[in-house]
Amino acid sequence: MRSIPNAKRLHLKKQRLWLLPQKALFWEKKKILMIADPHLGKAEHFRRNGIPVPGSVNTTNLELLDRLLKAVEVEHLITLGDLFHSRHNREWDHFFEWRAKHRALEVTLVIGNHDILERDTYHSSRINLFHKLRIGPFLLVHDLSKVQFDPQKPGYLLSGHVHPAIQLRGKGRQSMKLPCFYFGNNQGILPAFGEFTGTHVIKPKPEDKVFAVVDGHLIPIQELT
Repeated sequence: MRSIPNAKRLHLKKQRLWLLPQKALFWEKKKILMIADPHLGKAEHFRRNGIPVPGSVNTTNLELLDRLLKAVEVEHLITLGDLFHSRHNREWDHFFEWRAKHRALEVTLVIGNHDILERDTYHSSRINLFHKLRIGPFLLVHDLSKVQFDPQKPGYLLSGHVHPAIQLRGKGRQSMKLPCFYFGNNQGILPAFGEFTGTHVIKPKPEDKVFAVVDGHLIPIQELT
């Protein structure tokens, strides 16, 4: 993709998808941009509890979204859970202002465990709410562990929640943990979009596809091992 340097093309269920180094997925045919786990409002939540976290974290996430929306033709933004980290705080007000600038953009939230705001709060920002959402060959959920694969209703599961990362080990005791995209036979997991999030190391099978996010690049894990 010319407009996003270092994007990687991925064919999945006969669909051409683009993995973006900004930790997002773009379905070009449908003009859908997918992200997972932005955790907006997390910095303010920590500050309210006496932990001095820079307030620029939330602004950085929204600015990154703005750059992606300008770089690719997006009509529909889908968040695979945990749009907002906790209860209402002033960082939601920043998101509300951001949403007002993108009135033509359809926004959908697949509800995650941190999405605990009142439904009216989401609806006031014109956000569609689903616990799971089927689009084409994909079933979109937040947490894969809450969904059983049903061979009678085939569909490739795409999710967030885990904040996947891959642990790389070099000679001696050198090691590096990197956020990653993960795609198995029946399910895939997007990395956390939010800047202020932790990660969970996954252990992929040899046949799985894993793309590590490294300094603005996406590198197939086979090239790093």
